[in-house]
Amino acid sequence: MKAKPMLLLMAVFPLASYATISDFDLNIKDKDRVYHLDNNQLYVDSIEGSYKVDSQKHAIKSEEHLYDAANYYYIPSVTISSQIQQKMDRPGHPSPNTEFSLELSARLKMWSDTVGDQKDAAYYRLLSEKDTYNQRVNEVYSIVHQNLVKIEAARTFLERSKHYKAKMDLLLSRMDVSSKAGILKKSDRVFADVTLKKFDESVLNIQSQVEQYKSLINNLTPNSLYKDGYGLSNAYIKEYIKLTDDLFDFDRVVSRNFKIKSKRNSLMADKYNMEATNENFKVELVTQHNIKENKLSSIKNKDNVATEGYTYDNDGNSYIGVQATFTGINYAGFKNKQSEREKYIQKSIEYDEFLHTTKVELNTLKSQSKLIYERMASVENQINLTTNVIKNQLNEMSVDESSAMDIFRNISSLLDLEINKLTILNELIDLSTKINEFNANIPNEYVIK
Repeated sequence: MKAKPMLLLMAVFPLASYATISDFDLNIKDKDRVYHLDNNQLYVDSIEGSYKVDSQKHAIKSEEHLYDAANYYYIPSVTISSQIQQKMDRPGHPSPNTEFSLELSARLKMWSDTVGDQKDAAYYRLLSEKDTYNQRVNEVYSIVHQNLVKIEAARTFLERSKHYKAKMDLLLSRMDVSSKAGILKKSDRVFADVTLKKFDESVLNIQSQVEQYKSLINNLTPNSLYKDGYGLSNAYIKEYIKLTDDLFDFDRVVSRNFKIKSKRNSLMADKYNMEATNENFKVELVTQHNIKENKLSSIKNKDNVATEGYTYDNDGNSYIGVQATFTGINYAGFKNKQSEREKYIQKSIEYDEFLHTTKVELNTLKSQSKLIYERMASVENQINLTTNVIKNQLNEMSVDESSAMDIFRNISSLLDLEINKLTILNELIDLSTKINEFNANIPNEYVIK
């Protein structure tokens, strides 16, 4: 007649208050934790408080000023100069006349052959700085998000480890009775203690990693922003680590990646800047006005005009007119343009190299993702098999005193597999973070156009 499961456990633990098989149930259903803080606030505060994001704002403002200067090239430049002269009949003998002169001149550029290139160069420089800003925002967002996901994964592991620890403690209490009764060797009991210590050390190591993840978030800004009220759902994490083929599409990445867009716009700016280096022809509106005044301004001639007082353009040098300038030969300007051309070619090659490196990296990440998925499937299969082994051990018909130790070892192995699974999951989170950063998968409200 077959023995009942309860009787089998009694055979293992004859002097204890006996546990039922259900006490050793290892089917764990991960439950979502409840969080009361809005993750969006953490993202916003981290981005706004980031040093590198804040510094990039000023780089954009700098380019905006240069862009305005290029677009409003026709605003005249006005120069006013004045001087006071004490007239002298001979050295050391001043005359009664003290003359004050005022000269006003202005130039307004109406057109030049480099105006369009200067405007385009300024425009693309501004776009490049905006893309750099978005890339820095993307980096901050990715760091915060990556560590939030890792914290959540670690929390799930820690909750599962509590479940395993409870089963191991239950076995340990039974093993104490068996050891004292001589059914279980004391050396096995010592081994169980060592195994439990290693278990606790593994849990402490994961808890230490959680603190490190929090620190990586807090290091982004002068203030410690992370709070335990922030978190993500298990369903979100499962969806996040699903990497579709379109994320590894090179053309898609080139069209979306902020760093690539910044380099591309910077290259366009260099191209137009090269064309604007050597100005050959320009048309300007120019004007100049002279005014003089001295102490004897009250003296008038018969026509009631001040003879030695206020005069406007006494020498007839004031004018307004259009000036056209053509520079036929400018060797220095020509060589400067050639120099800028070589720099542009150099940067074009560097841009092509960056695209090539990105393409290779995308292919590598895609291959790595497949291997990580295979490893994850393998370790999950091992977890299922080990769980089934433990179930079978509890239901075996021939149970002896060694069964408790075998079950204990298998539960310990189960934790080792869970640690391995968490390690693989963290690798997958890192890869997912990188590929999503490549694709600029960030909410639109965090970036600028």
